[in-house]
Amino acid sequence: MPDPAAHEARSLPFDGPTLNGTALRSTKAGLVSLGLVSFALATFGPWFNLLLGYGLMAVSMAVAVVGIAWADRALHKTRRNPALTNGIYAKSGAALSIVAMLLSMYYTGLLLLVLFFLPIVLIVLLVAWAFHLAWVGSDVPSEARA
Repeated sequence: MPDPAAHEARSLPFDGPTLNGTALRSTKAGLVSLGLVSFALATFGPWFNLLLGYGLMAVSMAVAVVGIAWADRALHKTRRNPALTNGIYAKSGAALSIVAMLLSMYYTGLLLLVLFFLPIVLIVLLVAWAFHLAWVGSDVPSEARA
């Protein structure tokens, strides 16, 4: 026979820290991106297929960009709501995504192209960062951003 007091004890609301799903998605995206890089490097082995290898590297870079975007969104949510404890997951997702992106860029040769145009890339990144800070700092409701 079930104990009614035990059921009430289990259904009490928990007012502690909460975890945001966006941070976990960023970590998963970073892990998927690294997995795609590993699988792409395996294609350069015994069953060599250059088109498949480059395709997997391109997909890995796309997943890494999505992982970085999710990590950025999750980190901004933790700043707005201190009850969220997803900072470490968002940071690990961003780190995994950046490592996967650098590996993909290195093996596809895109890293050399970026380094060759480094001054232009830095200026574009600074302008994008300024727009990002202005967008996050604005009081536009979240419905207008989606």
